[in-house]
Amino acid sequence: NADQVDGAKAAGAEFVVSPGLNPNTVRYCQERGIAVVPGVNNPSQVEQALELGLTFLKFFPAEASGGINMIKSLLAPYVDVAFMPTGGIGKANVSDYLAIDRVHCCGGTWMVAPKLIESEDWDEIGRLVREAVELVNS
Repeated sequence: NADQVDGAKAAGAEFVVSPGLNPNTVRYCQERGIAVVPGVNNPSQVEQALELGLTFLKFFPAEASGGINMIKSLLAPYVDVAFMPTGGIGKANVSDYLAIDRVHCCGGTWMVAPKLIESEDWDEIGRLVREAVELVNS
C-alpha cells in the first residue's frame, strides 16, 4: 500500500515487490518514481500489468499456480513480458525456472527464511545465498 511504498522509499529502496497486482499501488509507485514488480499468475493480471506499462512481473505463487508450464504458457502470447517467479522455488527447481527464456531471476525463501532473519543469523543467510549463486552458475 502507499504507506509501505513510502516506508520502503524512505529506507532507500529502489524498487518494491508485491504479492499481487493492485493498480492503485502500482500507480502510486509510478507517481513516486519507484519501480514496482507486482505479482501475477494469470493472463488477466498480465493484461492489467501491461495496461499499467509494466513488463517485468513477479509470477506468484509459482508452484501453486502451475509452475514452469504456466510460465511458458503465459510467455508465449506475451512476448514483451519477463518474470521473476517466487513461491515454491528451491534448490531442486531454481535451475529449471532460470533455464526459461525471459525468466530473469527467482526468489526463494530457503535462502532468507524468516527464522534466520529473526535470529539475525547473517552468516547462515550468507552461506545459503552463496550456495544458491553457485547452484545457478554451475
